Amino acid sequence: MEKVLILGAMPEGARPENCFAAGPWCFIGREALFPDWERRFTFAPEPLQDPACLRHCAGQALLLYGEVLPALAEELSPGHSLPPAYWETLLTPWGVDVARQTVERWMRIQAMLSQWHAMPLLVPVLPADCSFSFASEHDFTLYGALGTNFNHWLLSRLLEAAWPKAWHKEMLPPVRESHGSAVKPPLLERARLSARRLALRLPFPPLKGVSLFQSLRFSLALLHTSRGKDRSCSPTDIFEEATPAPCLPLPVLPMFMAALPQSLRALKHPRRIRTKRFPRVRVAGIQAYEDEIYRRRLAVWRGGGHRLAYVQHGAGYGQSLTLCLFAAVEYSQHAFITWGWRGHKGLRGNFIPLPYPQLARVANKHQSGKDVLFVGTEMPLFPYRLDAWPTPLQVVDYRQAKARFFAALPDDIRAACLYRPYFPVPGTLADADWLLPQFPQLRLCSGPLNGHMLSCRLLVLDHPGTTMQEALAANVPMLLYWARPAWPMTPESENMLDELAAAGIWHSTPEQAALAVGRVFADPVAWWRSAPVRTACRRYADKYAMTTPDDGNRLWVRTLGNL
Repeated sequence: MEKVLILGAMPEGARPENCFAAGPWCFIGREALFPDWERRFTFAPEPLQDPACLRHCAGQALLLYGEVLPALAEELSPGHSLPPAYWETLLTPWGVDVARQTVERWMRIQAMLSQWHAMPLLVPVLPADCSFSFASEHDFTLYGALGTNFNHWLLSRLLEAAWPKAWHKEMLPPVRESHGSAVKPPLLERARLSARRLALRLPFPPLKGVSLFQSLRFSLALLHTSRGKDRSCSPTDIFEEATPAPCLPLPVLPMFMAALPQSLRALKHPRRIRTKRFPRVRVAGIQAYEDEIYRRRLAVWRGGGHRLAYVQHGAGYGQSLTLCLFAAVEYSQHAFITWGWRGHKGLRGNFIPLPYPQLARVANKHQSGKDVLFVGTEMPLFPYRLDAWPTPLQVVDYRQAKARFFAALPDDIRAACLYRPYFPVPGTLADADWLLPQFPQLRLCSGPLNGHMLSCRLLVLDHPGTTMQEALAANVPMLLYWARPAWPMTPESENMLDELAAAGIWHSTPEQAALAVGRVFADPVAWWRSAPVRTACRRYADKYAMTTPDDGNRLWVRTLGNL
């Protein structure tokens, strides 16, 4: 019987003996139809487990974006005379997102062809004339980057351009999808959006953890003419090592245009931008990733010769071995303010460490309670990051490790556990509704995470992330475990993790972490205050969760005044 290669959703009734899966995403929302699918089905080879290959692909994605950027600008504003800085600032968050998906999916097609090109396979593909409409960039992320049909269409286009002779094609009916709404939001929501955009006009807008008073004070510190040369660079130049240009089998502009959200299509662009003689600096908020109106204002600012700075807003910065989108958008600006680190190996940037208010707000605020708090993270099966993040098959193993951890706990400790899942996102593995039925003693953690974290008995994390850095600042007793190959880090970060392992904080398997929970459960605070643990935590926190005895405002004002 001819075998079938499934690129999109696994059809109901498919049998593992004659169906191959391009990836575990074939079972999104269909796990109940295929019990034990992760063990029974054959998956296409994973091309990006090698960190060097992943980094190479990230560099290629940036080069691909750089190649297509002029054509995108011409499509959006024919005959324009706007400077490159305008288009780079406006299009990079979305454009690099599309480029990294295109390169990543091409790597997967190549891996399938390398292993199965001579095997007779029937491959159902979506036709080129499918249509996808995304109202906003956020809709594209949720239903394009993480959407089964859009990814099936993208894989189909790449595969058709390199079709092997032994394979047979089954053309499926075209798909028509529309996501998001053009209907005006309610009055209250529009008022909130207007208020937010008004606040974003400040030179230092309100950021997470930053009070309105701090925002105003820091804004005043940025009213001067910027000193020294502009440290900004092109998003395509952030990798220090050279990367050869990607060699894709088809023109890529049509794929970018298919992914273009209506919010970007509808933008009006200035006819010209006047260059300012006295450049100034403003800080960009994270809203720049999804609010194209705000980002256009930043683009005009940059196009006029002014400068931008970003502030670290989560984990991975300075630590992940490969960082693609965030580095292209944020490291490429005049300054990037970090939570303590001064360099990210292999990536260019003007890195400035400062004690961030988000961490200062929770510094040493932990008050011991009764619950063991376990915090998980996102489990995307479509690899939309192209960062040092678990591959789709590693995500499956990551989820299974949760069950191994709770199975290894004694019953009395398991009964004291709260489980905090990541919030629901399309294109991801089922989380709490998969785990909790296996362990009825577990309780679901709901409500604001910080409150639970600051009052837990012990925190357990199965991934490196923002919660870890906030917990270090708050002095929360915690135990960590994860598979290192799934989260490649810079050599410096690996050395710091070795110190946490030597102190008994980090463990390489869920079973070892469960044993450690049993050892310290009686008095986690006493263990946390022991000399080896304190020394390792201080060194890690100084590097990645920097705090100061005071609020740090004067240091911020002085630093911003010198940008």
